[in-house]
Amino acid sequence: MKWRYLVYGLIIGLLPLIVVVLLSNSHPSLSRLEATSFSDSTSVWQRNVTSITLPTEAYLFGKKIPLEVWDIRERFERELYYNCVNADQIALWYKRLKRWEPMIDSSLDANKLDRDLKYLMVAESGVRNVESIAKANGYWQFIAPTAERWGLRVDNMIDERLDPIKATGAAMRYLSKLRAQFNDYFLAAAAYNMSEDNVAAVLNYQHQSSYWNIYVNEETMRYVLRIAVIKEILEHGSHYGFRFETLTPYQPWNVRYVTVNGPIESIADWAVANDCTYKDVKIYNPWLIARSIPQGMFTIALPATDAARTTLNKGN
Repeated sequence: MKWRYLVYGLIIGLLPLIVVVLLSNSHPSLSRLEATSFSDSTSVWQRNVTSITLPTEAYLFGKKIPLEVWDIRERFERELYYNCVNADQIALWYKRLKRWEPMIDSSLDANKLDRDLKYLMVAESGVRNVESIAKANGYWQFIAPTAERWGLRVDNMIDERLDPIKATGAAMRYLSKLRAQFNDYFLAAAAYNMSEDNVAAVLNYQHQSSYWNIYVNEETMRYVLRIAVIKEILEHGSHYGFRFETLTPYQPWNVRYVTVNGPIESIADWAVANDCTYKDVKIYNPWLIARSIPQGMFTIALPATDAARTTLNKGN
């Protein structure tokens, strides 16, 4: 009889372990979650914020962020925690930015602007054409009046905010103006977020000259530190458990350009006549927001090689 009780006791004792094994086999994501959350290896993309160590120093626009001020340090920490746990988002930022970074860096250099301003664009849009609830659009998130002010066309057929190259040119002109007006990149970035008139009014009312000393709306209070944290993560990813070297960056578009005279009634018909597809035209020219092209002369990007096409077998 004793051996029977011993067997029963052994079964009861092992039952919790058997349940855990069965659950982990039926839910493979459980074991992956445990490996990600509790591994001490910095080679694993950490999702546990308690594993994140705040840097002792951080720089943006060639200047040191004053992390010694408790308020600024806590705001920086908030952005760091918020962004580091979104590993999938950061991976996509990295991959998308590599496609456009050469063009953006070249534009910044040509306009004698700090290269860190590319991280402003990442903060604005995540390096994608997205429309905000305030109707800002494109990589650089222009509202229509500001876009038109800096030379972009916005109407019901053409929206050049969605053209990464033209929108970058407009952003360079606007940022150059802001940099000259405030003689300070931090204030220029704040003005990009809340307008130059509002920043000038805040500086005047609060009797201040530094971004770090002003009190404004929460979005703008977070904005510059968000840019700084994006730079910190993308430039020092290994410190936070990110292995960017294992990622395959998105490559710059391989396109050729053709000039067309509008109007063109059907983009789809024109595309097929030019040995490509409607999808090719729309992806490489997202600024063409209608199904037709209006009157005027336009430069259209088309895939330069078969490998650059967005469709299989030339659209078949």
